[in-house]
Amino acid sequence: MKTKRLSLLALVLFLHAAATAQSARPATPEERQFVMENIEKAAREMSSLTCDFKQTKDLSILDEKMISTGCVYYRRDSRLRWEYLSSYAYTFILNDKKILTRTGETRNVIDVKSSKLFQEIVKIMMSSVNGSGLTDEKRFAATYLRGDATWTVILLPLQREIKKMFSTIELTFNATDYTVDRVKMSEPNGDVTLVELSGKHFNITLDDEIFDMD
Repeated sequence: MKTKRLSLLALVLFLHAAATAQSARPATPEERQFVMENIEKAAREMSSLTCDFKQTKDLSILDEKMISTGCVYYRRDSRLRWEYLSSYAYTFILNDKKILTRTGETRNVIDVKSSKLFQEIVKIMMSSVNGSGLTDEKRFAATYLRGDATWTVILLPLQREIKKMFSTIELTFNATDYTVDRVKMSEPNGDVTLVELSGKHFNITLDDEIFDMD
C-alpha cells in the first residue's frame, strides 16, 4: 500500500511538473543533493532580507487577475514583516511567537502556539523567503526541476492541515545565489497565487521597530 501511495505521489508530481515547467527537466539525484545543500547554505548565511514583491491572484470566481505589490522584511530570529502597499493596505508581522495582522484601523494579535493552522502558515511564509523546510518529508513530497538559470521545487502537501490550504506549492530559486525568486501556491478550489520577489538586499541591519506590534 505504501509503495502504491508513493508511486501515485510521484506520478502526480511528474504530471504537474510537465504542465507547469515545460522548459525545465527533472533533476538527477546528484543535482538534487547539490541544490539542496546550496539552498540550505544560502539560508544559513542569510541573517536578514529586504525586498519588494508582486502578487498575482488568479481566482476561479473572477475573470480578471488581482495584482498587489508591497515589501518584505525578514530577520533570522523569527521576524517577518509582509506589507501590502497596493492595491490595498494590509500588514502581516511575525515577531517570534506572536502574529499581528492589520488592515486600516483593525488589528489582531495571535499567539502562534494557539493554532496549528497558523503554525503551518508561518512555516510556509518562512519557506517562501529563505527556502527552509524543503527536506521535511513528513509534510511534503518534493520534486526538483532544473531550468536554464533556476531551480524549481514542487511541494505536494502530505498533512491534512496543509492540504486544506494548498494542493501544490512551487518555489523557484535563482541559480546564482540560491534564494527564492518566486512562489506559486495552488489551492484545492483552483485558485492560484503567484508571488514574485525583486530588489533583494541581504544581511543589512533591520531595527526592531520594523517588527513592532504596538
